[in-house]
Parts: sequence; structure tokens; C-alpha cells
Amino acid sequence: MQEIDMIAKAFNDSIFFHAFFMYFTPIPFLINLYTLFTQKNYARVNYKMWFVMPMVFFFVAVAFFSGIFVMAMQHFHIDMRIVAMIVVTIFIFIGEIVRIKRLKLAKTKETLMQEYLKFCKFLYGIDLALCVLIIVMGKL
Repeated sequence: MQEIDMIAKAFNDSIFFHAFFMYFTPIPFLINLYTLFTQKNYARVNYKMWFVMPMVFFFVAVAFFSGIFVMAMQHFHIDMRIVAMIVVTIFIFIGEIVRIKRLKLAKTKETLMQEYLKFCKFLYGIDLALCVLIIVMGKL
């Protein structure tokens, strides 16, 4: 009986760890959106977004590894909530890679930089909305 209690506690602790870090995931998107809407200097915007980028990749990595761990404890039983979490995590990861690639091209012309900033506002708005949706969905 004690072994079952320990397994249940480990499972609950794993879910808590996963959820705890995922509650902080919207913060980098809020910081970047604030930067995009308040800063007018392109170099300053890119500097601040470059500073926040490791946080985005950190939260994606934590979501991936802690999510795999929790799924393994559930014998890889996947429901629609888990599918949604996987899709959002992949979307955020791919979106950040696309953003970095677009930045390399955008540095060459001012018009491309303006398009890049519009893309970033759209991307981070979608990322923030998806994160909040997943958090709300997780509470249901």
C-alpha cells in the first residue's frame, strides 16, 4: 500500500512541476509584446527580444521533457488536452525558429524590418493566446 501512495505522490509532484513552469510560459510573450509596442528603435527591440529568447526555449524544453515524463507515468495515454499541449508547444518552437530566420533577412532593409515587427506582434499575440487557452483548458 505504501508503494502505491509513493507512486501517486510522484505522479502528483510531476504534474505540479510541469504545471508550475507552464504557468510562467506567457511571461516572455508579454515582455516581447510590451517591447514591440513601446520601443521605436529597431536595434533596441531586437536586443530586448534576443535577451528574452532563451526564456522561450527554456519553457519549450521544460514543457517537452516534463510532459514526456508525465506521459510516461500515464503509460503514454494521450487525450485531446495533451494533443493540444503538444501542438501549442511545437507551434511556439517552430514560430521562434521562423522569427529568427526572418530577422536575418529583415536586418537588410527598413521595409523588411517593419514587416518583421508586424510578424512578431502577430506571432507573440497568437503564442500568448494559445498559452492562456492551454492554462485555462488545464484547469477544466
